[in-house]
Amino acid sequence: MKSVNLKGFNVFFLSGKGGVGKSTLSTSLALSLSKKGFKTLLVSLDPAHSLSILLKEELGGSPTQVIQNLFSLEVDLERSMREYLKRVEKEAEKIVSPALIGNVKNQIELAYYSPGALELAAVDSIYQIMRKYEGNFEKFVFDTAPSGYTVRLMASPDKLLNWVDSLIKMREESLKYRKMAGEPVGRDPVVEVLRRRREEYSFLGKVFKSPKTFFGVVVNPGKLSLEIGKRTVEELERAGVRVNLILANRFQGKGGNLFGKPTLYFPPLKEEPIGIESLEPFVELFLKVL
Repeated sequence: MKSVNLKGFNVFFLSGKGGVGKSTLSTSLALSLSKKGFKTLLVSLDPAHSLSILLKEELGGSPTQVIQNLFSLEVDLERSMREYLKRVEKEAEKIVSPALIGNVKNQIELAYYSPGALELAAVDSIYQIMRKYEGNFEKFVFDTAPSGYTVRLMASPDKLLNWVDSLIKMREESLKYRKMAGEPVGRDPVVEVLRRRREEYSFLGKVFKSPKTFFGVVVNPGKLSLEIGKRTVEELERAGVRVNLILANRFQGKGGNLFGKPTLYFPPLKEEPIGIESLEPFVELFLKVL
């Protein structure tokens, strides 16, 4: 494990199949960072919302102090998605004619139920949290939702950026021809909205691809967990996201590196971890690589 020094990272994402212990390890990592003196924000993006139980704290959408240097919050993705679409609706009201706004609102309502809506809400939540608190915390630890979801989430900023760039280009071409036709063309609210979206996706793309951002994949000894873990590593790296570490949870003893990646092994706990004290064995393991 000497090949990975976790101290050099500022943003941490842990992914893996549901039930492998992402919340347990994310919390243990955040605790170890706080013990090293880093002011740390632990964020749950997993709809299961297990951090409140694990930390024995009532968490909400704003940072709650857990211990010295450690704060935590849980994102309600359903609510975040509603708020995100509400902002889109308000932006649409500025740029769409009254005759069409009803149809646009119906389309936005349908978007709530569409595939990928939670991914967009998660991307937006990460952006809002990073922008709002980047000057307040030294380290961010994100407990993400299960693997396939996370891979799409991490890969999406570049795709969204390309999509927004094409929309901006099309809109600017349209404005150019309108100007050539003698129409008065002033400040365009459509381009302004698209440029704000571009800034968001550009910021997240830089965060996800930054050498200061850590990606860990959590696996259990079971065949299915290992297969999903291997596939997650491959999919993330195909998307241009480097996986730094495999976190092998509930393993008896230690093996070699999994999937060609540095691997940190965590033994099975005697009881289900609830409360900070129960995580001490895992915190000690993380402290060895910090």
